[in-house]
Amino acid sequence: MSETLVVCEVDKDLVKRLKAFRFRKATNNAAIIMKIDMDNHLVVLDEEHEDISPDDLRDELPECQPRYPFC
Repeated sequence: MSETLVVCEVDKDLVKRLKAFRFRKATNNAAIIMKIDMDNHLVVLDEEHEDISPDDLRDELPECQPRYPFC
């Protein structure tokens, strides 16, 4: 018997953005930063960056709040 534990869902608009981001034609460094909306138990878009270096991306992430980058 297999059981699945779902802690939170992913926002449908975010899923569309992630698919578009994944198959984009641009070759520059870009990232989508996601966070969890605890009130709605939903993974949502926090920020989107174009032409960002890994060091700059690291500096953009808050130190005390979890964020999930997608590069």
